[in-house]
Formats: sequence, C-alpha cells, structure tokens
Amino acid sequence: MKKDEILNASRKEHRNKDLAEMEVVYQAGSHASRVGALVCCLLSLLSSVLAHTMIYSSWVIYFSIIATQWLVRFIKMKRKSDLVLTVLFFVLSILAFVGFVSHLLEVRI
Repeated sequence: MKKDEILNASRKEHRNKDLAEMEVVYQAGSHASRVGALVCCLLSLLSSVLAHTMIYSSWVIYFSIIATQWLVRFIKMKRKSDLVLTVLFFVLSILAFVGFVSHLLEVRI
C-alpha cells in the first residue's frame, strides 16, 4: 500500500479525524471528567461547611476517575510513579466509599 492509501484507510477508520483532532477530543473528555468530579467534591465540601453533613458519593466518584486515569497511564507507559498514584487514589476511593456506607448506615438507624 502507498502512503496515501494508508492515510485514507486510517481516516475512514477514524471517521476522517486526524491524529491531532482525536488527541484534542481525548484531552477534552479527560479534562471534562476531572472538572465535573471536582465540582461535585467542592459541592460536597460546601454542604459539609453549611449543613454540617458530609456527602461522600462525589468523593468516591472523583477518586475512582483519577485512579482509573493513572492506571491507564501506568498500563501504557509502565512508570512506577504512575502505579504509586494509582494505588493512592484507589485507597482514597475505598476510604471514601467506606465513609459513604457508614454515613448511610447512620442515617438509616
């Protein structure tokens, strides 16, 4: 196959998007998920201060998103620092989940 044929086949496969456009779409999605989850966490902190109650569910979501992103980086690049951050955020996600469940049990009683 010639270079032009390969490029055309690749564009058809990726719906005529070039690599730069696909990277921008990926980055936008990555940033959007982080910003959305961070806003949830800020609302949780605000409710904690104003209503004296902690909303843990947003923290579970936030830390699981971040842990997943670092895990994907580790799988692709095999850097130990990425693995350390994956474990850290995974542990924080579990702790937030435990807090969420314990809060649900307190409200139920």
